Amino acid sequence: MKKYVVMTDSGADISLSEERQLDIKVVRLPLIMNQKTVIEEIGINREDFIQAMKSGDTVKTAQPIVGDLLTMWDENLKEAEKILYIPLSCGLSGSYQSAKVLSESYAGRVVVVDAKLVCYPLQYVCVQAKRLLEEGRSVEEVKDIIESQAMMFAALIPSSLEYLKRGGRMSSAAAALGSLLKITPILKVENGSIDVLDKVRTHKKAIDTALTVVSAIAHPQEYQWYIVEADAMDLANEVALRLETLINQPVVVRPIHPIIMAHTGPGTIGIGYTRILK
Repeated sequence: MKKYVVMTDSGADISLSEERQLDIKVVRLPLIMNQKTVIEEIGINREDFIQAMKSGDTVKTAQPIVGDLLTMWDENLKEAEKILYIPLSCGLSGSYQSAKVLSESYAGRVVVVDAKLVCYPLQYVCVQAKRLLEEGRSVEEVKDIIESQAMMFAALIPSSLEYLKRGGRMSSAAAALGSLLKITPILKVENGSIDVLDKVRTHKKAIDTALTVVSAIAHPQEYQWYIVEADAMDLANEVALRLETLINQPVVVRPIHPIIMAHTGPGTIGIGYTRILK
């Protein structure tokens, strides 16, 4: 029997093929699209989801289906002594709290981690967790390392206020006024939650501002740097080159998947960093 399984959810932006490649189990979260529930990566792929959003589909997200989560835990515990479960940030979803309660009936065999991460940083910390476990750390030790060391900061730039309105991040009145004034908001993801970082008049200014804010950190070599993109690969590659010049560190470009894209929309890019675990 294996000693451990590392598990996360759709908030980590891991595709089905990457799930197999990384050997990280992923609890697939439901999307409610035009009143119909589909499972991310199973009921709809990323490309079709992008087209649906561009066509005006109403999309909402939900926590894991409890039965599906418990089934995954039960099946994996047939092959492993413990599960290290690292879900989407508690500041963005109730998934962590729900999993924490459910894990209490598993007598310590399911260890739930409050990583306060989302998107690529959540995927990255899962990979780091596997490394630490392979080095001989216990599941409980890795949980403590993640909760004491893991962090992320990102500036998110949406392409349209319409998607923020549909995703519930902005009221219809505020979106209409912002569009009239040609305002581009810059959102920040920090301490596991989303807030407004700044509001500027053009998309180009938003990118310039985000690069300035994100790159203004001491010891950049202590972080993993990334650009995340939702149907904006060319722009993401361009911004990655600019960021590499500013910090003199490599930058990873990664896709945003439907669970997060549902709230920010196609065209969104994020610029950020996450701490390398020790």
